[in-house]
Amino acid sequence: MSHSTDLPMLPAAAALASDAVLLRELLAVSLTGVILYSPRYNHTRSGEIVDFTFEYLNPAAQRMMSMPEVPTVTHNQQWPQSIAHGTFAFHVDAYESGEPREFNINYQADGYDNYYRLAARRAGAGLLVSFTDTADQPRSPVEEALRESQAAEQAARAEAEAQRQRFYEVLMQLPAYVAVYHGPNHIYQLVNLPYQSLFPHRSFIGRPFREGTPEASELGVVALFDRVYQTGEPYHAHEMEGWFDFQGNGQPEQVFLNFYLHPLRDPHGRIDGLLDFSYNVTEQVCARQQAERLNQELETRVQQRTGELTASNQELTRTNVDLDTFIYTASHDLKTPVSNIEGLLLALQEELPAEVRQAGVVQPLLDHMQGAVERFQLTIAQLTDVARLQAAQAQPAEVVDLAVLVEDLRLDLTSLLATTGTRLTLDVAACPQVSFAPRHLRSIVYNLLSNAIKYCHPGRLPHVQLRCRSTDALVVLEVEDNGLGLTPDQQGQLFGLFRRLHDHVEGSGLGLYMVKRLVENTGGTIGVQSQAGAGSTFTVTLPRAGHAGTAPAG
Repeated sequence: MSHSTDLPMLPAAAALASDAVLLRELLAVSLTGVILYSPRYNHTRSGEIVDFTFEYLNPAAQRMMSMPEVPTVTHNQQWPQSIAHGTFAFHVDAYESGEPREFNINYQADGYDNYYRLAARRAGAGLLVSFTDTADQPRSPVEEALRESQAAEQAARAEAEAQRQRFYEVLMQLPAYVAVYHGPNHIYQLVNLPYQSLFPHRSFIGRPFREGTPEASELGVVALFDRVYQTGEPYHAHEMEGWFDFQGNGQPEQVFLNFYLHPLRDPHGRIDGLLDFSYNVTEQVCARQQAERLNQELETRVQQRTGELTASNQELTRTNVDLDTFIYTASHDLKTPVSNIEGLLLALQEELPAEVRQAGVVQPLLDHMQGAVERFQLTIAQLTDVARLQAAQAQPAEVVDLAVLVEDLRLDLTSLLATTGTRLTLDVAACPQVSFAPRHLRSIVYNLLSNAIKYCHPGRLPHVQLRCRSTDALVVLEVEDNGLGLTPDQQGQLFGLFRRLHDHVEGSGLGLYMVKRLVENTGGTIGVQSQAGAGSTFTVTLPRAGHAGTAPAG
């Protein structure tokens, strides 16, 4: 038995027979946004689509986009960032290819911040685009996780960029010369403002170092760059002398630089550049050289005028006053720029988070800068002390218990003794009292003991002895060590201003000069007996209490 499958047409179906009516009603009830566009062309370049005109938005699209059924703006006017995000190109491709296209994007621009799924296809002379907005419907856990991940990544990028910008601004304003180079040819990538101001007539960015600074080739600096780039070992030069044409007039000028070169690495650990950090120490070097010349002139004049005591004393006084004035002026003028550098360093370290300070070259660079500042401050402080030596005679003498003073110094030297493993023997318990300015006596003994400890011999256990003996009018102090010792030539230079005979121990060459001035200003004496490689013995004579002599002028 068979039954007919023909069904009568329902009245409702007959009412929807019109395709146009059916389509509009379908779009009206759709939960998916639908947009009908027509392309807009560039009349000067035939066939190029430059924008789309809105022809129709269904109710869902109107609601999700907060737009009318036929917007008066164009696609690119409504979404200016769509070109950069690739959505405009997606629309053009769908129209021109005539094939269905799909596109997923988390659009975070033009006031929107949602994840969209787009489907587009050409329809006659128009383009139909349907889309869903995850903000308009419940998001899946995957979508939520994706959005959170993207938001976290965007925030991290913004923070990293802000930190990078702050660090860049500090480097650009730092009162030191900073440059960054890329590749084996050392192409300039960055120079800060002080670096550029050295050579206002030159351009650096994009040029090799040997072309941007041709004078450096003659100094052998290019070879240093190559060595650091190839070995990955940093390089530091103290008071490196150079001659550079700063003004572009063909007249090189002398400059002294403390120079630091550090390799830079890419994320894979490969060396891909160099950091050049240096600062100008020309004023300090010239000040020291001037002081050395004045000191040499002083010594020469004293030797030449032995028989002209009165004239020699007057000349000595004038020279000392000039020397003290020069040293005081130099130390005073250097305090402000060094303090400015220290302030900028403190501000930089407070500004940078821990993870940035610990990354790459940042912390080593900050440590080198801080060390340089501290050495400057020490030198300035010692220069100030030298300037005050002229007034040392005015310090009132007091009766000082030498044994108590030495015990206090031993406690101050505890850390240095422990670090070097030095055995210190003190034999001053029977010493009489000494008539001396307490602060100056402390400085004398401290300098002799600390020098004896620091200049120890690496091949044996350091042993330093402080002994005391006396006569009716004098107290004699002896500091003996088994350290490096001195050659006869070195002994002749030992007490000169800024004389440094061993470079492996940090110092300024002021300590023994100050000791000699302090001792001789009170009528005392200081001498040394030494043998290279065996050790040294320093002998100081000071007046006993009640027998203070009159210090010579100067």
